[in-house]
Amino acid sequence: MPNKYLYEYEQETAPTSGVLMADHFRRSYGFYGHRPRGTFDWLLIYTVAGSGAFRVGDAVLTAGPGDAVLLPPGVPHHYAAGEDGGWELLWTHFLPLPEWRPYLRLPRTEEGLHAVAVADGPGRPRLEDAFRRLIADARRGSRSGQALALLALAEILILLHESAEREWRRDDAPVGQDERIAEALLYIADHAHEPLAPALLARRAGLSESRFRHLFKAETGKSAAAWVTETRLHQAAKLLELTSRPVGEIAAYVGFESAYYFTRRFTAAFGASPTAFRRLAAERRDAAPRAPEPEPE
Repeated sequence: MPNKYLYEYEQETAPTSGVLMADHFRRSYGFYGHRPRGTFDWLLIYTVAGSGAFRVGDAVLTAGPGDAVLLPPGVPHHYAAGEDGGWELLWTHFLPLPEWRPYLRLPRTEEGLHAVAVADGPGRPRLEDAFRRLIADARRGSRSGQALALLALAEILILLHESAEREWRRDDAPVGQDERIAEALLYIADHAHEPLAPALLARRAGLSESRFRHLFKAETGKSAAAWVTETRLHQAAKLLELTSRPVGEIAAYVGFESAYYFTRRFTAAFGASPTAFRRLAAERRDAAPRAPEPEPE
């Protein structure tokens, strides 16, 4: 995959929520990303110049300057730089803080993406400035840098939500993912390390357990138990990539009681043991070309 550009940071306690990766790319035609299983974090991509195409299933969404695309966890997708001058984009992978939940409910397209067109005006320069601050602070690799990156990301999400609200006031609110299941997915992402029985998730969603199981499977294509396990595995993968914490400690941190069981499930899911996965991720990171630094404004 050509999109393995990671910035490593160390903390005594890695966060369950926060900015995981962020960068500023300029990519020519031929650049692409391929994620047939989606991601288990959130991915926000903002187009500064040029264009990029997102494919979900058989549908294609083209993003131009000022367009922001927010990919929720679990949405299989592919993306590529446009032919007309390439693609300049700002992006971040993140796990949302609980207080951000209202701002993650953006208009959802038929392709399954959350997309917002930021109108020209004072809001757009402010959003781009916040995104550049987010990237710069995330690169600092410190607690204070992560805290400032979180503030910048919160500002971005609020600005996107405000832009979406202006569109909603002009049109009827678009139909999106069932809000009860969307809330359950956010809760799982925030609390994957805790016991998460379907009965608990059903109560939080305000549904009977049988109705919750049916609706969750219809919305995500997976059972709630399978989603929880895969979320834990993908959060563990991020920690293996981004920290040097011991495998057993990571297993317990994301909610596995047995390090042996974690290793068996991780190996089955990723085709490599946690130790081998960490080594391969480091090799890809070292071999990947660095993205060009933003030119002076």
